[in-house]
Amino acid sequence: MKRTLRLLGLSVAMLPLFYSASWATVEEGLAALDKREFSKAAELFGKAADAGQPDGAFYLGRMLELGMGGQANLGNAVAIYKKGAEKGSALSQNRLGMLHLEGAGVLQDYEEGRKLVCQAAKASDTNGQFNCGLVLLEGRGGKRDVAAGIANLKKAAKKNHIGARNILAQAYITGNGVKRNQKEALKLFQQTAAVGNPVGLFSLGQTFALGIGVEKDLVKAHGYFNLAATRQHPEAVQARQAIEQQLKPKQIIAAQRFARAWRPKVQKARNGVTGKLHRIPGAKTKFKTRTNRKKKKN
Repeated sequence: MKRTLRLLGLSVAMLPLFYSASWATVEEGLAALDKREFSKAAELFGKAADAGQPDGAFYLGRMLELGMGGQANLGNAVAIYKKGAEKGSALSQNRLGMLHLEGAGVLQDYEEGRKLVCQAAKASDTNGQFNCGLVLLEGRGGKRDVAAGIANLKKAAKKNHIGARNILAQAYITGNGVKRNQKEALKLFQQTAAVGNPVGLFSLGQTFALGIGVEKDLVKAHGYFNLAATRQHPEAVQARQAIEQQLKPKQIIAAQRFARAWRPKVQKARNGVTGKLHRIPGAKTKFKTRTNRKKKKN
């Protein structure tokens, strides 16, 4: 335990004196983390890992990677992830796999990255299913397997994974690995947009702008592009401007009122320890508008 804490940059002296249990659970560590009791959380995660809960190693590594309770150190985080992965932590396998795919803190190794994220997927880890689905769809680190990739994305989407839902919606529009189904695509984009996801909001704007799975409505299209723009979607401002040119002044006011009245559904998150999704570079989550197509032809 003391060695693990030293890796995290946390000294034993930093630990609360009132806590002296010889074992702990990951949930206890997460509860301490919610209270921002970083040294206590680190101790609890380490004890949980020692007690046969390998996900404790993931959370220890994640704390170190993010610099929670000490100085960030990706190299030491990787060492902890490796220990967790070896003991069967799907969370550690997925994170270590993503680092290999990105080449961050470890050698960029698509084969190793694919192996690890797909191991996590087999263990029913939601992020693992998403990331395994992506590498299989892209053929990264091995043969391209669209059917298996879509199957993994569907599993993640059923567990409310936002990225998986966006990519599946894209697939239903293009027919990549699934039968074209604009209504299903619309439903998935509505789900991700509802929680304020910028890709979902932008894509929903596109469905209303082009009439994909829904009746064309430029007022709503403008409203959703406006919402996506506030969340820094890179194409939203240009799309909003293109739609605005087609609207009358009263329609613009209506679109802005629509955006102003919109509210996202709240999703509970835990201190960001599991982290934002680390997308594989090059993965696409949008489809082209007519405006974009015209621009590229000129």
